[in-house]
Amino acid sequence: MRSFFAHFVPGPYHQGEMSLVAMTLRARKTVRATYGLIVAIAIGGLVLLGVFSKTLEQLRVEHLVVGLAWLSVFGMRLAHRARLAKRAAPSGLVDLEIGALLVVASHAAVQIAGGLASPVYPVIYVVIALLASFAQRPWGIVLVGVAIAFEAAVHTLTEQRLADWEPLLLHACFIVCFAVMSLLFTRAEIARVREHSKRELETDRERIREESRMFRLVSAPSADGASDEERLVRSSIEEVRHQVYHVLQLLHRTLGLHTCVLLMREESGDRLRIVELVTQTADIAEGPFDPGEGVVGAIVKRKMAMKLESLKPSYGGICYYDGGSPAQSFIGVPIMDGDVVRGVLCADRLGDAFSEREESALEASILHVLRALENERVFVQLERTKREQTVLHRASQKLGAALDEEAVLDAGLEAAEAIAPFDFAAVTFYTPKTRKHRVSRAVGHASDTFMGLTFSDNTSLTAMAVKNRHYLPYRGTFDARQQVVFTKRMNLRGMSSLLILPLVVREDAIGTLILAARRGGAFGDAVRPTLQVLANQLAISISNAHAVKRLEEMATTDGLTGCLNKRAFLDELSRRLRSAGRFGRKLSLIVTDIDHFKSVNDTYGHATGDVVIKELGAILRRVKRETDVVARFGGEEFCVLCEETDTTGARLLAERIREELGKSVFHSELGKLSVTCSLGVATFPDHAETEEALFDASDKALYAAKHGGRDQVRAA
Repeated sequence: MRSFFAHFVPGPYHQGEMSLVAMTLRARKTVRATYGLIVAIAIGGLVLLGVFSKTLEQLRVEHLVVGLAWLSVFGMRLAHRARLAKRAAPSGLVDLEIGALLVVASHAAVQIAGGLASPVYPVIYVVIALLASFAQRPWGIVLVGVAIAFEAAVHTLTEQRLADWEPLLLHACFIVCFAVMSLLFTRAEIARVREHSKRELETDRERIREESRMFRLVSAPSADGASDEERLVRSSIEEVRHQVYHVLQLLHRTLGLHTCVLLMREESGDRLRIVELVTQTADIAEGPFDPGEGVVGAIVKRKMAMKLESLKPSYGGICYYDGGSPAQSFIGVPIMDGDVVRGVLCADRLGDAFSEREESALEASILHVLRALENERVFVQLERTKREQTVLHRASQKLGAALDEEAVLDAGLEAAEAIAPFDFAAVTFYTPKTRKHRVSRAVGHASDTFMGLTFSDNTSLTAMAVKNRHYLPYRGTFDARQQVVFTKRMNLRGMSSLLILPLVVREDAIGTLILAARRGGAFGDAVRPTLQVLANQLAISISNAHAVKRLEEMATTDGLTGCLNKRAFLDELSRRLRSAGRFGRKLSLIVTDIDHFKSVNDTYGHATGDVVIKELGAILRRVKRETDVVARFGGEEFCVLCEETDTTGARLLAERIREELGKSVFHSELGKLSVTCSLGVATFPDHAETEEALFDASDKALYAAKHGGRDQVRAA
């Protein structure tokens, strides 16, 4: 029976010594992985036996040894838990070990102090609260159950209080209450801290985005996290602010000013914000300010400089002061971008009015600020172009080096994320003959839902992008209620931005590259051209990978049957024979030949002979295991290579092949036709220890089957 299953269940067969070694190694590995739990069970047994029912003066050396053993094991498991946390690996079983060690140790301490009724007992509640808060789910709940069950055992077995169940029930209720309250409070505090950090981070990003738009450097950075573009914008803003502050400080000192401030309009144009200032007072309003307020609003409206003299104390027409203005003189100069006012440079002082020469100095300072802004715009654009070219260059290198489809898709999606970070991405392939689209790769949000999805040519955005060979949607926005990416039933959800780029090779669209993001404006004009270049490179690399795959199949596969050819089979035999020798495993070779095949060709024609050969190849591929190798060795001769299979198992497979072919009926112009086959079996190392010897042994077995009457199986 074991030999029969050897053909259908992968693994070693008829090798009891190997199974015993594997079981021993597995047992040792299990012990190493759970020795903390074993120690906890051992100490728990000592607690149940009442070993710690001693006063501190009665404790002896063996108690100290147990304590030191517990401490060393607990320390090692804690260190292992810390290593798992660094790798973000699952740690549920380790949490169970640590929790069990803490539970039994706390009960040992309680037992030393006098038992469950001792004043030290509340330490159990502290341990349970700690475990419920920090153990991974659902192990925290399991540990609470373990603690209650262990205390019940101590209550009944150690202290023998069978009739008094009230303290146990009360303790169990308190254990559950402490666990629940600790869990709720800890989770709530963690959630509060995360939300606070998230708000602070979002506020900082929003400030960066707003200032980048005010300075008109670039569009707002769109990626979550500190992306390269966000760092670039941040550094550019800091450089602009530094130069602006230097100009304002120079004006403040030279002109004897009380306050010198630069206000810029928001991107919406509705309000003015303070970008930088130098002042001698703390009474400055935070803003933002309505452009219609006071004298600054008049400058924006009239698009011309304005001066005020001999102002009354606490004058309220200067918006950037919190309360009245202490200044006696004021001047404001608009910052123009074509015909649009982008900001206002304001200066005031406590003394005399501003002269024409001082007004000219302010206007010259504005030109300096504008030049600084323009320089930073050029710098940011150059850096951005350089970064995109670097990404495309690296992507081209990876795409050029990738020879299979998986490597090509990995390189393409990695480059796409570097250009425009996404929350979902997919690559689809289109088959014109069947008019079917297939999702070959999906990553990100809900990717498992769409992986491998096949859908017909429909009115979806994916199908339209293939038909039109043009990216969709045109504005890069996505509404799942009105737009369909794949099908109405299997549509993308929760995304605000979408870009579907056709993969075009020689005017033919072979599929699409789909990118989606939760944030709005993720795939605008700034990144779309670069993504289109990437899509073109990706399409060519995919086409090349498919061509390489076809060439490899042609070089290693028999064209008629789809089995391996002779050269590829010999390479596979050599590799597997070395592996079998290295690990001491069996390797069986089956050689089969169609009986009287020459008369089939002579009587029914070569076309019918090809049909018979093709059917035998199909039978071999159908009955073999996944680990077996089938090859057409030449003419009507086939070989089957069976890993980890002895002679008995190989004979069973050979008998099944013989029976399957014998049941097959072929139709020809001369009527129905049935054929049989003979098969020879040889096994490494029982019958041969080299490739040549193994082939020779199986061939001799095949000839024995032929001379013995055909339609049979013989072993070497």
